[in-house]
Amino acid sequence: MEEKKGSSKAIIGIVVVVVLVVATTATVMLTSRDSTKQATTSDTSDSTAKTTETTTSGTGTNNASTSGSYKDGSFTAQGSYQTPGGRESIEVKLTLADGVITDASVTQNAISPEAHEYQAAFVSGYKTQVIGKKIDAVSLSRVAGSSLTPGGFNSALDTIKSQAQA
Repeated sequence: MEEKKGSSKAIIGIVVVVVLVVATTATVMLTSRDSTKQATTSDTSDSTAKTTETTTSGTGTNNASTSGSYKDGSFTAQGSYQTPGGRESIEVKLTLADGVITDASVTQNAISPEAHEYQAAFVSGYKTQVIGKKIDAVSLSRVAGSSLTPGGFNSALDTIKSQAQA
């Protein structure tokens, strides 16, 4: 009987060790995946944006019959994003006509030299992915080697979508 008790305790001990190893491995893998995901994408719930709206002369009308939900005009928003060096931001100005982006500009607001470099790379390459596209079809991930700046752009884009809603 004592041999059974010792054997049962050994089995329980082994099971506990296996469960701990599996739980630790899962935690490490999830933490690693979340860190990688955070470093390469924007957490829009953590992004902040300020918006101003300006309409171009003669516009500002509701084109619900063609675009379905956006006013024509120019809209400006500040989009921020997290980098390993801290929060950074860019200012995005989009001009919409019939729900299509007809013009875009980005003002760099980088604080760190590294962020300035990545924002400059982003500015050099984002327009081809934006101009002529329906606003609802635009979501940037990596532009000209920049993977975090697009998060700021997307944050500003979301704010502009809200402001341009008809």
